[in-house]
Amino acid sequence: MTEAQITAAVDELVALVAKGKPMDAFEKFYHNDIEKTDLDGITHQGKVLIEKLGHEQLANIRQVRDFSALATVIKSNRSFIVWSIDLDTMQGPLNVVEVTIQDWQDGQIIRERYFA
Repeated sequence: MTEAQITAAVDELVALVAKGKPMDAFEKFYHNDIEKTDLDGITHQGKVLIEKLGHEQLANIRQVRDFSALATVIKSNRSFIVWSIDLDTMQGPLNVVEVTIQDWQDGQIIRERYFA
C-alpha cells in the first residue's frame, strides 16, 4: 500500500469509530494474523481471538463521553493515531490519551500497539 492508500484507510477507520462502529472497522481493516499489544503490555494474536476480546470490551462500557482521534500520521507502511478516550466501564472511569501504532500489510493492519 502507498502512504496515500493507508491515509485513506485510516481516515475511514477513524470515521467508523466516530460513528460507533469500531467492530466494522476491525472487520474491514484488520489482518487475520493480527498481533495486538494492549496498554497493559499483553499481546494477543489472531483476528478471531482479538474480535472476541473487542466485543467483551465494548460490552463493558457504560457511557462514552469522548472517543475521538486527535491526530494521525502515516509514514511508509506505519500509521499512528492519537486517541482521546473518556468513558465509564463496569470497573470505573477511563480517561486517557493514547497512541496506536499500526503496521500495514496487504491492505490491512498486521500489528497494532497501544501506548499512553
